[in-house]
Amino acid sequence: MAQKHWAKEQERGSLFFLKLTAFLVRYFPLWIMRGITFFVVSYFYLTGKQARQSIYHYQQNLKKTFPDIKLGRFSVFRQFLAFGESITDRFAVWQNKINAQNIVLDDPENLQQQFGKTERGQILAIAHFGNVEVCRALAEMQVKQLKLNVLVHHKNAEKFNQVLKEMGAETLSLIPVDQLDMNIMLKLASKIEQGEYIAIAADRVPLKGDKTCLVDFLGEKASLPQGVWLLSSLLKAPVNSIFCIKEHDHYRIKFQKICDPITGRGPQREQNIQLAAQHYANLLAKECYAYPLNWFNFYPFWQNNHA
Repeated sequence: MAQKHWAKEQERGSLFFLKLTAFLVRYFPLWIMRGITFFVVSYFYLTGKQARQSIYHYQQNLKKTFPDIKLGRFSVFRQFLAFGESITDRFAVWQNKINAQNIVLDDPENLQQQFGKTERGQILAIAHFGNVEVCRALAEMQVKQLKLNVLVHHKNAEKFNQVLKEMGAETLSLIPVDQLDMNIMLKLASKIEQGEYIAIAADRVPLKGDKTCLVDFLGEKASLPQGVWLLSSLLKAPVNSIFCIKEHDHYRIKFQKICDPITGRGPQREQNIQLAAQHYANLLAKECYAYPLNWFNFYPFWQNNHA
């Protein structure tokens, strides 16, 4: 039976539930929220068969690729729990319960110093790994000169983004890629020219079209979107990766340059895109090894599971 494409999946959880979570985060300390999260996550774990199977598949691939990795007991459930806690933290950061003092920065190439200070903007490749929402919020609150535009699959996170805006994220520029047309492209080009940054997911294939790259990822072939690399080529903008991972009582944010603007035409450009996508897949695999429970793609990810 063919699996449903991830973009056709509905958000699990009602708007009421998300608003209730936001309310609890606002008025209760985070240690109490951890206990509440445990029971909520247990429900979604028990009722989400495909999600459980997808995480199990990911963890099996991880163990085959890195035989020395130790995931411990109940690792699938603990990965669900890590995701639940990341949602709590997404709300908490917008209420300043997580701030710059809770952050450790890994930036060997000093990319942060360029934020808001270069004539032209750049592209940030993000993944459904860790908690990039912390980066979004801190960029908004701490780096005032940084203008960040986030490309999102709006239909899949409409409720969540609505609640975030009610909590203080109203100034974030969220651009739905479901409607990425010529007008949007011209708008993005203008933003890059004005020194603004564009963040786009580099780990989920589009619902329509065949603009994907087949890469080696954790021992199997996986499809990654070409979108981030095509934007780099069309907008003549370099691409950097950004990861945000929770470590005990703080978050570690990692910046790394992936590539200069993608160049070339026809087959040459396709080859350059393929090289960049594989480089990103290798980088993502290293992060999965270092922080195995932070992978938050709860759908069949690999090529032999795609619809």
